[in-house]
Amino acid sequence: MSLERIKAMPVADLAEENSHLWLWVTNSSLRDGYDVAEAWGFTPRSILTWVKFRLGLGSTLRNASEHVLFCTRGKAPVKFKSQPTWFNAPVAAHSVKPDEQYPLIERLSDGPYIELFARRRPPSTRGWSIWGNEVESDICIPGYPVPSDHRHAPTERGR
Repeated sequence: MSLERIKAMPVADLAEENSHLWLWVTNSSLRDGYDVAEAWGFTPRSILTWVKFRLGLGSTLRNASEHVLFCTRGKAPVKFKSQPTWFNAPVAAHSVKPDEQYPLIERLSDGPYIELFARRRPPSTRGWSIWGNEVESDICIPGYPVPSDHRHAPTERGR
């Protein structure tokens, strides 16, 4: 999906007025991540860095980290204020984000929760909704069909 198409997604319609956005970015897409967050109506506040246990690919430096932009909309409070700006977690298959992200997000942000571009169901008991073309999506996003959209109800509001 092109960057412009991602920025045009109706995420503001999915998110509550007072909410948090946790947006994954790679080292090379950091600037784009800020632009996406702002296009979706969020203000970037901080960066959380996933320090990986092994070196990855890279054209200049060997990537051993990825980042999550923590962004806000409105006045959603942060529930836990002692989270450092980094965490360690093992690397799984290509592009699979660590399971450790879910309890971390749940510790800092109130639900409901939604994961866009999901590749799998989150290993959480907190009732995450998911949307993506590699999973059985729980929601539909108008104008952004995925293969499972025809089996699900209209979009519900979430984080």
